[in-house]
Amino acid sequence: MILNLADISHLKELKAAGEHGRTIRAFNTRLVLDRLAKYGYVAARSTGLELFQYRITKRGEDAILEHTE
Repeated sequence: MILNLADISHLKELKAAGEHGRTIRAFNTRLVLDRLAKYGYVAARSTGLELFQYRITKRGEDAILEHTE
């Protein structure tokens, strides 16, 4: 998977959110994060009706490092 600038931006936001991640309601953002979750860059879990919590994984953190060097 080739990451674009928007992907890296979302990964940076999740990293800044800390170990508990962020709860996302916005559908467009969820589409991007679900794609990143599919490839192991973030972890996702449902927290209720139409709410999902995302947190960055080690692979996501490594991707940030690769794209900021």
